[in-house]
Amino acid sequence: MSYDRIADLRQKIISGVVSSEEITLDILSRINRSNLNCFISLLDATEQARAMDEKIKAGFNGRLAGIPIAIKDNMRYKGSITTCGSALLKNAHPDYEDCEAVKRLKAEGAIIIGKTNMDEFAMGSSNTTSAFGSVHNPLNFDCVPGGSSGGSAAAVSAGLVAAALGSDTGGSIRQPASYCGVVGLKPTFGSIDGSGMYALSQDMDQIGPLTRNVDDCKLLFEILSGKHTEVCDCHGLKIGFIKEYENYYNDDTIKVIERAKDILKPVGSFVEISAPSVSAAFATYLVLGNVQSANNLRLIGTPDSRESNLGKEVKKRILVGEYVLAHPEIIEKAKRVKSKIKKELYDALDKCDVIISPSAPSVAFKFSDSRSAKEIVYSDIFTQPPSIAGLPAISIPCYKRQDGLTVGVQIIGKKNAEGLLFSIGRIFES
Repeated sequence: MSYDRIADLRQKIISGVVSSEEITLDILSRINRSNLNCFISLLDATEQARAMDEKIKAGFNGRLAGIPIAIKDNMRYKGSITTCGSALLKNAHPDYEDCEAVKRLKAEGAIIIGKTNMDEFAMGSSNTTSAFGSVHNPLNFDCVPGGSSGGSAAAVSAGLVAAALGSDTGGSIRQPASYCGVVGLKPTFGSIDGSGMYALSQDMDQIGPLTRNVDDCKLLFEILSGKHTEVCDCHGLKIGFIKEYENYYNDDTIKVIERAKDILKPVGSFVEISAPSVSAAFATYLVLGNVQSANNLRLIGTPDSRESNLGKEVKKRILVGEYVLAHPEIIEKAKRVKSKIKKELYDALDKCDVIISPSAPSVAFKFSDSRSAKEIVYSDIFTQPPSIAGLPAISIPCYKRQDGLTVGVQIIGKKNAEGLLFSIGRIFES
C-alpha cells in the first residue's frame, strides 16, 4: 500500500476503499519488520483507528481522517511515557494529557501511531545519542539519519508512516530531512504552539512536520498553526545566496546550488548577499542553547539520577551551559551576535524574496565516519542562522548521488512567509 500523498490516502478512507484500521495494521506490521529503530514506543493506534472508522461512518471527514502520523518522543501523549530518548525518563509517570500539537492532529482525525526515536533531550545531530539505540538511515543502513529528529525523518523516508512531527532548534528537522531525502519545515518561531513539549531552548524550539512531499507539509503546517497559506506566483522572484556560506561548500553542496539555480532560473533572478555574522552562528547557538538546556534539565530528576542516567553528550552540554552561566559576559556577547545575525538576515531579505542554501554541508555520514568531530559538529552550520533569527526555513530534496545519499536545498523566507516556501518547494517537485 502506498502512502505518498495524505490527500489521496484520506480520500480512500473516506470513500470506504480501505479502512483506517487496515492501514494502521499495515503500518504496524511495517514498523515491526523494520530494523531501522525509528520508534521508542508504539501507542494505542489500533483502538484509535477502530474508533475513527466509526466516526467516519457517522460523517466525520477531518483533514487527517484515519491518517497514520508519528510524533517525536519529546511530545506528550496522554497515557504514554515521554522519554526524550533518555534513560532518565524511561520510568517516568505517564503523561496526563496530550501536547497541543497532538490535540490539533487528533481534532482532524489523525491516528498517532507511536513516538519516534531521537537524540537524548534533542542534543545531537546524528541520532546516535539516544538511550534506546541509534536510528539507521533508510537510504543507507550504515549511515546516520541526522538529528535530533532522525527517528521521524527515517520513518517517513522508509514509508513506515504517512508523516511525522519533529522539533527543530538549530536544524533538527531540516538536517535529517536532508540526510533522509524528505521534506522538513522549521516554521516561523512561535507560529506553532509548543505547549506540552520538553524544551531544549525556549528561544529557538519549534515543532514542525516531516513529510514525503510539499503538499503534505503544507497541510500539516496549516493544521498545527491554524493558518491558511496562499499559493504564490513565483515568477519574478529575487533569490539570494549567502556569500559567507561558500566557505563550507564541497563538491556535493556545490551541486545542490547548481541544481537549485537550474530549477529556479525560469522563475527568478539571483543575487549574492553578505551576512558576515552567520560564521559565528555555531558559537552563538552553543552558548545560548546550552544555557537554556542546563537550566531546563535542573528541573528533571535529582543530581544523582542525572549523573547515573544521562549520556555523555548531554552531560557535556550541561557543563558548557553551567560554565557560561558562571560567566554572564559570554551570554551578553552571544546575545549581541544573535542580534547581528537576525539583522543581517532581515536586511538580506529586504534585498531578495528568499535565501537559498544547502540544508546540510554533506550527505549523511557513516556511523564509522573517520572525519574530525569538528566537521561532524558543523553539520548544522547552514540551518542555525535562520533558527537564531526565528525565520521559517524548509528543506526540499534536491540532489541525489549515485550511491543514493541525498542533500536537500534549504529555502529561507521572511517571517510568516511559509506560503512562498511551499510554492517554491513545489517547483523542485515538478
